[in-house]
Amino acid sequence: MGHGWEEAHWGGVPPSADWIDGISPVNPVLLYRMDVHMVLINTAALRLVGIDSNTEVPEGGKVVLGNGNEPTGILVDNAIALVMSHIPNLTLGGKMQALKAAVDHIVTKGVTTVCDMGSIGEVEEVWEALEQVYMPAADKGELPIRVFAMVPLTTWPRLHQLVKARGRAHPGGHLHWGGLKAFADGSLGSRTALMKEPYADDPTTRGIRLTPYSDMELLVQAADAVELQVAIHAIGDQANDDVLAMYSHAQRNNSHLASPRRHRIEHVQHVSGSDAMLAFSQLQTVAVVNPLHLLSDMHIMTDRLGRQRGSAEHAFAYNAMLKAGVQMAFASDWPVVPLDPLLGMYTAVHRRSPDSPASQAWHIEGAVLPEQAMMAHTKGAAFACGLEGSIGVIRPGMQADFTVLDGNLPDVLHRGLNELPKVKATYVKGQLQYVSAQAAPDLAGRT
Repeated sequence: MGHGWEEAHWGGVPPSADWIDGISPVNPVLLYRMDVHMVLINTAALRLVGIDSNTEVPEGGKVVLGNGNEPTGILVDNAIALVMSHIPNLTLGGKMQALKAAVDHIVTKGVTTVCDMGSIGEVEEVWEALEQVYMPAADKGELPIRVFAMVPLTTWPRLHQLVKARGRAHPGGHLHWGGLKAFADGSLGSRTALMKEPYADDPTTRGIRLTPYSDMELLVQAADAVELQVAIHAIGDQANDDVLAMYSHAQRNNSHLASPRRHRIEHVQHVSGSDAMLAFSQLQTVAVVNPLHLLSDMHIMTDRLGRQRGSAEHAFAYNAMLKAGVQMAFASDWPVVPLDPLLGMYTAVHRRSPDSPASQAWHIEGAVLPEQAMMAHTKGAAFACGLEGSIGVIRPGMQADFTVLDGNLPDVLHRGLNELPKVKATYVKGQLQYVSAQAAPDLAGRT
């Protein structure tokens, strides 16, 4: 298995099974596209799974066919499930090792709190991660960071029972639950983000709805009625409008409840216009956006969507959303893109990477101010998790999560310097959880 290919790196031609058959003619191979909404498998894997032109494809998925109406090796979104059941799960020990490796990396980036949105695999796998990996780690005090773990929206009754029995967090405060995740659509790069109008470079499609509207609407209303937070992946403008409509309907149906559930939409990459932004604000829906996706999608935006839909009023419309009063939080979407909040803030402010000249900024009119970027990655992110009473800012009574840098981040963001500060140390609840080799002599013995 592997991850990270992107056809734009070699001219836009989608890969096919024969590209990798010569490397692995016998052993099955699965390679995720960088956005994990598409995979390439080799001929050995196609044979193992039994995928051919007559395969019944799950709703919300696609098996790409080529010459002779034969599978090319590309599976899209829900069709990926056809092959996942043939891949052995990690052992419990392997999962614990993976958690430690992830946490060890996370703290080097100055991150103190993460949202785990659940795996792409089977529903039970996500619950096993919560109950057999996270909970035991929290019991043993082996979670040095704070984890907000989400489970599939379809399992809201199970989560409701957990919340009734144990509340919304582990007593140690490093593990939280109470959130539900679902997918409304796919991604722009895979042309599966659900758009209101056809793609400019493929008029035969508007994208894919991964979950039938009526099914998801019923699930949202049920979760909302028992006061559980819902977070739905929506990238296309139609997908975002759909989810906003679901949240609005749930709010009206459950208006007897004391306060809104602070539902989230993950990514919010393409919005239909000012009405959608107003809906975000009125519904108090949190827009959890990923600035680093701009770096990967800016090069294909105009080809995919045309100039109007690819403008800063509709794509990565952070400035317009803030002006409309939308509650915004920044997130990385790691491992789809790097876990790097400093680079994310830089990208949101300058609409380019630090090693690109200012002339290559993508629609600079969509940029946010340095202070807004820093707030979105700290206070805004805490608000999205319902943790604004304990983290997100440094002041008396808060839990003293902070990061020590070797440079002045506001200065770098204001001036657009091409070298970002490096993380010297990461503190969680005032406790040192990471120190760089260079900073170790200066911070030795400090807590």
